[in-house]
Amino acid sequence: MIEFSNASYSYTSPLGTVQALCGVNARLRRGEITAVIGHTGSGKSTFMDLAAGLAEPERGSVTLDGFDTASQRKKIGVVFQYPEYQLFADTVRDDIAFGPMNFGIKGSELNERIKYSAEITGLDDSLLSRSPFELSGGQKRMAAAAGVLAMKPEILLLDEPAAGLDPSLREQIFSIMRQLLDSNGNMIIAFVTHSMEDAANYADRLILLDHGCVAAYGTPGEVFAKRELLYSCGLDIPAPLKIADGLRSLGDDIGGAITDDEIFLSVKNMLSSI
Repeated sequence: MIEFSNASYSYTSPLGTVQALCGVNARLRRGEITAVIGHTGSGKSTFMDLAAGLAEPERGSVTLDGFDTASQRKKIGVVFQYPEYQLFADTVRDDIAFGPMNFGIKGSELNERIKYSAEITGLDDSLLSRSPFELSGGQKRMAAAAGVLAMKPEILLLDEPAAGLDPSLREQIFSIMRQLLDSNGNMIIAFVTHSMEDAANYADRLILLDHGCVAAYGTPGEVFAKRELLYSCGLDIPAPLKIADGLRSLGDDIGGAITDDEIFLSVKNMLSSI
């Protein structure tokens, strides 16, 4: 578990000192996918930097199983926003291999890791010998993610993983997260998103940040039930929830549907009973 205990962090900008996080208490639990949501400037990126051990809190602590996250970096994989900009090697294979090789992995184990990460991200063998700069935008995104997965991280942190992706690739990236968790229930997976639909559809738990503080924490159903709080934090509710609210206003009770699949099933059942 990654635990934030009264963690605070500030940085200096041209406008002065910015308090990015203020006494944050939160947990990223093993066996769950957590979405970190909030308006622009709410502290999401700083939260993930501290979770990844890329920065240390000025006050309080951020620990992984009781140890400072900064000392546990080898266990943590980070997929930054637009990770394809970080591709640099001559071939996709070399790019995927770079991280594991830096950790001393070589020979058959290295080849196995390249194969594993290419398969899970849907990269065909024929692409591995090509320059990463010859790939399509979506393939570049998957190649960059494969390089992180090849290190077999216990913790996977992603910053806006679906930004700029078409619907099929968006579905693929979140499907990969669920596959990873299904195959290793000891993993911690967390992602930052501005999409309330992605948070509702793919996360087990949400952390809502507002001006550097935790405004809400819980399951998607629990957090999205706090509509006025979300609006006050500059956020909206997922589109399926708006549909559900509209149907309730017409006298149709469709339960607590908040995801695309839930609203579809609720409406289907409602129509079948007419």
